[in-house]
Amino acid sequence: MGVFTMRKDYHTKAHMGMIDVTEDFREAVARACRDKGISSGTVTGFTTGGVAGLTTLEFEPGIVGTDLKKAMDVFSPYADETGKVVQYRHHETWSDDNGSSHIKAALLSPFITIPFVEGRLTLGPWQNLTLVECDTRDRKREIVFQVMGE
Repeated sequence: MGVFTMRKDYHTKAHMGMIDVTEDFREAVARACRDKGISSGTVTGFTTGGVAGLTTLEFEPGIVGTDLKKAMDVFSPYADETGKVVQYRHHETWSDDNGSSHIKAALLSPFITIPFVEGRLTLGPWQNLTLVECDTRDRKREIVFQVMGE
């Protein structure tokens, strides 16, 4: 079994900013196939930030621009109906305002794993791999891609 690791940095936008990273997963698989002779296996992406996540979704304006943020705000709102920041116990610990961000990131996941066969990701036609920034500020994020297979 071969293993290939690749890292890439991203500049994200606060409050559920999303980046389509599908092509970066494809690049990691292509490089693993070329450099390590791997043709089938799995690729895992892991974001090293505590308040970012990776998921698969249809990367279209409604979901990316509004729908996912609205849904996540139901579970973990940043502000109340008057615009005041909702208080989480996390804020008391670190004197910050991103308690809701940690909950959103936990509901997503810091990693996603996709099988690939003969060098091709097994995604459906409407599945895009997406980095989601849950923090209250723009950030620089890293994804570690690890490809394993034979």
